[in-house]
Amino acid sequence: MHQLRKYTAAEKNLAVAFAFIAGFVDSIGFIFLGGVFLSFMSGNTTRLATSAVEGDAGLAWLAGSAVVLFLLGVMEGALVRRIAMRRVPTDRVREAVLANTCALFTVASIFVLFDAPTAAIIFASVAIGSMNSIFERAGEVSIPLTYMTGTLVKMGQRFVDAFFGGTHAAWIEHLKMWAGLSAGALCGAIGFHYLGMDALLIATVLTIAISLVAVLLRIRGRRHGSVVRVSVEPY
Repeated sequence: MHQLRKYTAAEKNLAVAFAFIAGFVDSIGFIFLGGVFLSFMSGNTTRLATSAVEGDAGLAWLAGSAVVLFLLGVMEGALVRRIAMRRVPTDRVREAVLANTCALFTVASIFVLFDAPTAAIIFASVAIGSMNSIFERAGEVSIPLTYMTGTLVKMGQRFVDAFFGGTHAAWIEHLKMWAGLSAGALCGAIGFHYLGMDALLIATVLTIAISLVAVLLRIRGRRHGSVVRVSVEPY
C-alpha cells in the first residue's frame, strides 16, 4: 500500500516542506559537527563503527551521541503525540505535534542567540527526531521526513510499476519528497557558509511559518466542513 496516497494534496505539500526543513538542519549539523548527521542514522551508525575500529574515539562518541539524541527526539515526539491523543480532539493531534516541533527549534535558536552552539545542535537533533511524529498512523511513521533511503526505493519501484499499468503520479510523489530534502540540504549548506549557526534561526522561522499555515488551513477546513479523514487513525 502506498502511504502517500492516503493523504490529501495539502498534507503531501506539508510533508515536502518539512523534508526541506530536515535537509536544511541536517546540513547545518553535518558541517558544524564535521561529518556527523542529525537525521541520517544509518550514516551515523557506519561512522560510529568505522571510527571505533580506526581508534577515533572522539568521532565515535560524536556519532553515537547523534544516534542517541535522534532516538530521544523520536521518543519525545511519540510521547507528545500520545498525550495529545488523550487530551485534545483527534483532528487537532497533528497541531500539538507541530507546536512541539516549533518549540524545540525555538529553544535551539535561543541557544544560538546566546552563543551556545553545542546546546543548539543538541535541541536541533531532538527536534529532527521528534519531527517524524507529524505523519504517524497506527503507531508507525507513514511518511518519513528525515530519511530518504526508503523513499528512493519506493520511487524506483513505482517508476517501474508505471510501465506495467501503474501511474506516474506514484513515483513523482516520492521524487518530490527527495527533492524537498535535497533542496533543503543545499540551502542549509549555503546558509551555514554565510551565516554559520545563525542559519538555524532561518530554519526555526520557516518551521513556525509552515506550521502556522498548516494550522490555519486546517481551521479553515473545519469551518467549511471540508476536513476529510482518510483513515481511522487521528492525524
